[in-house]
Parts: sequence; C-alpha cells; structure tokens
Amino acid sequence: MQRIRILALVLGACFVSTACAQQLATALPVTRHLLHQMANHKLTTPAALANQRFHAQANPDNEKVWDLGAYPGGTWAKLFGISDFGVAAGAGDVAGDQRMIGVPLFGHNAGNWFESGISSGVVDELLPAISTTGMIAGTITGENGQPEAYAWVPGLAGYHLGRLPGDFISYAYAVNHPATFIVGQSFGYSQQGTIIGTAVVWTPRVGWANGKPALTWEIHALPSNGLEEPGAVFEGVTLRFWGGWGVNDYGQIAGDGYQYDPVLDEWWEIAVVWNPRKHGGGWELQRLPAAAGIVYTEALAINNLGEIVGDVWESNAFPARWKQDPRTHSWSVYVLPTTPALDYGWSIAWHINDRGDIVGYCTDENWLPQATRWNTHDLGSVKSLGFPGDVSHAFSVNNSGIAVGGYLNIVSYDENGNPIFGPEQAAAVRFP
Repeated sequence: MQRIRILALVLGACFVSTACAQQLATALPVTRHLLHQMANHKLTTPAALANQRFHAQANPDNEKVWDLGAYPGGTWAKLFGISDFGVAAGAGDVAGDQRMIGVPLFGHNAGNWFESGISSGVVDELLPAISTTGMIAGTITGENGQPEAYAWVPGLAGYHLGRLPGDFISYAYAVNHPATFIVGQSFGYSQQGTIIGTAVVWTPRVGWANGKPALTWEIHALPSNGLEEPGAVFEGVTLRFWGGWGVNDYGQIAGDGYQYDPVLDEWWEIAVVWNPRKHGGGWELQRLPAAAGIVYTEALAINNLGEIVGDVWESNAFPARWKQDPRTHSWSVYVLPTTPALDYGWSIAWHINDRGDIVGYCTDENWLPQATRWNTHDLGSVKSLGFPGDVSHAFSVNNSGIAVGGYLNIVSYDENGNPIFGPEQAAAVRFP
C-alpha cells in the first residue's frame, strides 16, 4: 500500500502546476524578509546598463569595494556566498535565463564571470553557496520542471542531489568549507495530502563506477521531534515547513520550522539547531530561545565556533546571535544593535564567519536596507559596510573579511513618492 502511495506521489509530481511552486515561494522565510521591504516599491530596468564592469576601489574607511555589476549581457545579479579563496557565487540572468553564476575577485581570472550552464528559471529561492574547495550548492530546474537541489564544481562536474522519496521539489541553501555537508529542504505531501517541507542534509559517498571512483550524494531527513504536530508550538498552528539554512564543518545545522496562512497572511516560525550525534547516529534537534517580548525566531547561519545568527521578529525584525554554554549546553540569544538605532524596521543578520564577523542589513527610517556588519567580540558595535547603491544587502562573509551581496539604485519615484529601483547589481566589500 505504501509503495502504491509513493508511486502516486511521484506521478503526481509530474503534474504539479507552476502555481503550486509559486505558492511554495510564499512559504519560505527568505523571500518573506526581502519582499517585506520591497512590497510597495516598483522595479524597472534602465534601457542601457553597463554590466560588464569590474571596479575595485577603497573608501575612506579603508574598505575595498568591488562594484561587480551583472553577468556579461545580463541585467541583474546578486551574490550569496564567497569562498576563503575569494571566489563568489550567486544568481543572475544569463541570456535572459536565471542561472547560478560566479566570479573570482583575485588572480588572473579576477572579474571573469562564469555560469552553471543549467537553467534555474523556476527557482524562487536561488541562494547559491560556495565551499573552500570550490563546490557550489544551489538549485536548478529539475527534469520534472520543478526546483531540484544541485551541486557543481565549475568546469569539472555537476551532481543532481535529488529529493526525499516521494517528494517533488528540493532546494540546497548552504555548504560547509570542505563540502562534506550540504543542507536545504525537500517538499512533498503528507499522508493527509497537504504540502510539507522537510529539512535535509546531503553527505558525499565515494563509490566505483566503470572501474573508476565516483562521487554520489546521500540525502538524510532531519528530525523535527514532534514540533511539526498540530499545536505543539503555537496553539492552533501546525509547523508544516522545515529547512536547514546553514551548516558548519562539524555538521551542526542551523534552520527553522515555520508555517504561513495565505488567508490570514500570517506567519509562525521558530529557530532550531541540529547537532550531530556521536558515531554517525544522525542529528538531534534543539529549539533556540526567543528574545524577551518577541515571539518568532529565525536561524540563518552557523560558524565553526557554533555561533548562530539570524533574526527575532513579529511586526518588526531585529538581528540576533545565539551562543551555546559549553557547560550546560543551553543556548542564549543576544539582539544585535541596528544602524540607525530604531525600535522598528526589518533588520537581519545573514551570515557569520569563523572570526566572528557578522553581515546582513539594517533598514532606515524609510524601511530601506543598507548592508551592515557586526562582530561577536564587540556585540554592541554596528557599522554600515559601505556597499554602492541607494539600498543594499550583504548575504555572506568569508574568513578574510570579504562580504558579498547586492545593491540597487533609485531611478525614479511613483505618483505616491515611493522609490522605483533599477535592477540589483552584485558587489563585494573587504573590511579591516
């Protein structure tokens, strides 16, 4: 009976409509955070855009800025990851098609963009990450026409990471430095016929094929410890979606469980961490604490010291860092300051490196974001990163203090005085 049901799910996946995929897009917290700021703003594409530029310059704060533009011939790009060797990975348009792209900042190929060669056109959450080894993890358009997690080494090989049995969609969001763990989500149907999302991790295995060693990837579902049951966390709410957003070299995974009600236009969300059990016995879940007076939490990244960053939120969002007490194994949360210092806005800590640098963005009085950095050695400090543009976001920082992201310029205003933005452009900043 179960085999028949799985077969039905697989066959049904072939007929899942584009509308279903778009519906899932509204159930992912990264999209929620970005759209929250831009929902009332219109985007426009200038008729002429110089997208083949590669400018690096220093600003008065001794920060080096790379204004990277877009992939040659494209109009938009943004970077979500950077390796410790200075190779950045992101998303952009290539010949009118959304794909994973990348660009090295140093060496003889500095400024020469590369791309995956595979469409990611149906992917609503294209957040490529890059390991120190050069492997990029992200999402492509799969054979069933739906998003599929994918890993690739530019110029060498690509790997279809697959989905959980019976599922029809998967996303890869993060990879650790040595490319031994990739984390993301797999979407399918529950026994009740509702769409659910499971947090997953892929691990590599070296086997043999045609007398040669071959690399394959195994998918593992992460536990939710009963927190996915109706009313287990919030009264009257079922947290149906779970995802892994960050992973460190020891296999610790930061992520969350969440639910979205499109009728009420209301979200519920909790931040969690999965810790690997000894001797390869899977992972165990811990829920991360909320800040005083704030209900919802989101964990987006974790470094090799086990420090986690993300945000705490309700009608406003504030950047946050979680740290575990090594004696009690309990977690504490610290709400990071914002710039400007406001008691409202939508400010997010997106990533943390191993030296304690944190990057993300803070919104100003008009809810417009600016790329921002913090440091765990001085939690009270906050500083703008100095990205180009009128608004900007920083999504990742490597261990050399190079942050990557994107920026937009205001090109006009509508009849209500709201800014109209040009297409997003890629940028990077190295700070002392």
